[in-house]
Amino acid sequence: MKKIRIRKSVANPIKTYNESASSYWFDDIDTDFSYRVNNRKQVDHTKLASAQRAIGNFVNIVTGKQIPVHFQNNDQSYTDGETVTIGSKIEDKNFDSTVGLALHEGSHIALTNFKLLDGCYIGSGFHSHIAMRGGDPNMDMTEDDILKVKDLFNWIEDRRIDYHIYTSAPGYRKYYEAMYEKYFNARIVDKALKSDEKTDEDWDSYMFRIINLTNPNRRIDALEVLPQVWDLIDLKNINRLKTSDDALNVAIEVYKLIRKQVNDSQSKKQSKTPSRSNPGDCKGEEQETKGSCNGESGSDDTKAKNDELSEREKERLEKQIEKQEAFVNGNSKKIGRLSKKDTQIVKSLKDSGTENNPVNTNMGAGPMYNVDCIVIKKMTYSVMCHMDTIFNSYGLQKREPGQSYWGGSTADGVKEGIILGKQLGKKLQLRNEEKSLKSTRLNTGKIDRRLISQLGFQNANVFHRIVTDRYKNFFIHISIDASGSMGGSRFKNAIKSAVAIAQAASMTTGIRVQISLRGTSNLNGNQEKTVTVYAYDSKFDKMSKIKSYFPYLQTFGCTPEGISFKSILPYIKADAKGDECIFINYSDGCPSSVSGAAWGYNGITFTKKIVNEMRELGINVLSYFIDGKAGGYANDYFKQMYGKNAEFIDTGNLTQISRSMNNKFLELSESI
Repeated sequence: MKKIRIRKSVANPIKTYNESASSYWFDDIDTDFSYRVNNRKQVDHTKLASAQRAIGNFVNIVTGKQIPVHFQNNDQSYTDGETVTIGSKIEDKNFDSTVGLALHEGSHIALTNFKLLDGCYIGSGFHSHIAMRGGDPNMDMTEDDILKVKDLFNWIEDRRIDYHIYTSAPGYRKYYEAMYEKYFNARIVDKALKSDEKTDEDWDSYMFRIINLTNPNRRIDALEVLPQVWDLIDLKNINRLKTSDDALNVAIEVYKLIRKQVNDSQSKKQSKTPSRSNPGDCKGEEQETKGSCNGESGSDDTKAKNDELSEREKERLEKQIEKQEAFVNGNSKKIGRLSKKDTQIVKSLKDSGTENNPVNTNMGAGPMYNVDCIVIKKMTYSVMCHMDTIFNSYGLQKREPGQSYWGGSTADGVKEGIILGKQLGKKLQLRNEEKSLKSTRLNTGKIDRRLISQLGFQNANVFHRIVTDRYKNFFIHISIDASGSMGGSRFKNAIKSAVAIAQAASMTTGIRVQISLRGTSNLNGNQEKTVTVYAYDSKFDKMSKIKSYFPYLQTFGCTPEGISFKSILPYIKADAKGDECIFINYSDGCPSSVSGAAWGYNGITFTKKIVNEMRELGINVLSYFIDGKAGGYANDYFKQMYGKNAEFIDTGNLTQISRSMNNKFLELSESI
C-alpha cells in the first residue's frame, strides 16, 4: 500500500503509516471489493455489502446512537440531520477515508444542533441567531454574508466534533486521519500554503487559509488579521467549545473581524486608485503590487520562483479548494460511482444481513483451505429479485398484485404443507397446556393470606407454594438441500414438510422455527461459492411470508452439506439462546466437491465431523433422507454421515413426520 500522511491530532504535525486503518480491528480484512472475469473488473457485491454494514456499525458504535447509514449510486455524501448518506463506490484505496467520512457525518447527527442552521437567507432562523449574537448590528447583512458565517461555523463545528470523537474513540483515529489526508493534505495545497498564493486581503484568501489551518504548512502571517483569527479559533483548546452554540459564537467573532479587515482593505484600494483619465498613471492593482509607477520592484519581485504556482497548478488548486469547500458544506464527493444495478444488488445484500463466513476444509494440520460461504440471513423481496441464480426472480416479479402462489410443484408443496401443518398443529396442541399444583400449610414459601389468622394459635405453617409444569421451549432449524439433484418431487416434498412444521409451530407456544436452503452459486458471475439462505424465521416472519415467497424457491448448484452446516453453526447457537435445539436436515444424497476445498477433501468425512461437533454442542440432529426408496451406497453414506438416528422418510406422510417430531419432543421435554 502506498504511504500516506496522517495527523497525530487535528492540529499537530503529520506522520506516515503503511497499514489500513481496519487492520486495527481485523488481522485479515479484505478491502478489495472486486474480482476479475475475462480480465474485466467486476464488483464483489457480497464483500461490498459487508463493508457497508460494517461502516454503519462503526457509526452506531462511535456515536452511541442508532443512526441510519444509506449508500447511493452517485458520488455524494452528506447528512440531513437524521441519516448519513454515503456514495456507494468503496474501493481499497478510499475505504479508510470513507469510514472516516461516515463517522464524521454521523457525529454531526449526534453532536450538532441542526436547529441553528434554519435557512441561510435574510430573516431566516439562522440569520436571527447571528443577529442575536451581535453579528449584524447594522442589519445590513446580505445572503452572501450569511453564507460566509455558515461556512465559518461549519468548519469550526467540524473541528469541535472531530476532536470529540478523535479523543473519545481512539481506535477510530486512523479513519479520521485518512479522511483529512484525502480532503485537506493535497500536495498542491501544501505548495500553495507555502507560497504567496491566496494572500490578498479578501474573503477567498481568508477562507482558504482558515480551512487549511490544520495543515502543518499553514502560514499564520500570510494575511493581516489571520493571527487574530488563529487566536479566536484556538485549535489547541478546541475542546472548550462544548456545544454548537459555542462554535457559532466563535464563527461570528471571526466573521466580524474578517469583514472589517476586508472592507477596510477595499476602501484603501479604492482611495489609492488613480484617475483612468491620466494615461501616465499606473492602474491601482499594479500600484498595489509593484509599489510605484517607475518600475521600482516590490516584494513580489523578490519571491523565489520555486514558490510560485504555474497556471496549471493554480487550476489544480482551485479544484482542490472546491473539494474542500464541498466537504465543509457537508456535500463531499468521491471519485467514481456504482451503476444503479450494482447499487441495488449491494443494498439488497446489506439489508438482508448477507455475510461471508469462510470455512476451513483442511481435515488435519497444515495450511488453511478456506471455502467462501455466503450466508443470506434474511430472505427479502429485493434479494430474491436480484439473485436470479438462486431464486425464480422472473416469476416473482411477474406475479399479479396480491398473488400469493405461482404455478409449479414448489407452489403445490407450499399449499399441501400448510394443510398438513394445520393437522400436525392439532396433534401438538398439548404443548399449550400447563398444569399447576398448589401446596398449602407449609413452613416455607409465600404467605397464604387465608391462614394469617392462625399465627396467633402457635401455627407457623401458613405458607404455600405453586409448582407449574410446562414444556421446554424449542428452537428448530430446518436445513433443506437445494442442490440440483433435489429438483422436482424431492424439493417439493422437502418444502412441504418444512412448511408443515412451521405451520404447526405457529399454532403452539414455545417453538421457534427457522428454515434455510443450501446449495452453491456463482452469484452474478463470481466464482462458485457455498450459499445458505435463511428463508423463514418465526421470530420475525409470519406464515404470510411463506405463502408469498416460498413458491419462488428453486434448486441451485451442488451439495455443500457439512461446509454449509459449519458456516451457520455460530448463528444456530446464538439464536437457540439456551432453548432445546433441534437441527432437522433434508437431503437426497452425498456431498459434492466444492471449489477451493483442501486437497483430498472428502465431503462425507467432513460432514460427519461437523455433525459430531454439532452434537457435542448440545444440538439434537435429525436427518431425513428425502427418497425413502434409496438403498445401497446412498443408504450407507447417509448413515455414515448422520449416524444411526438418520431416517428415510416419505415427506408426504403426515403420520411419519408427526410421530418423529413427537418422539423427539417426548424425549427432550421434561417438566421444569
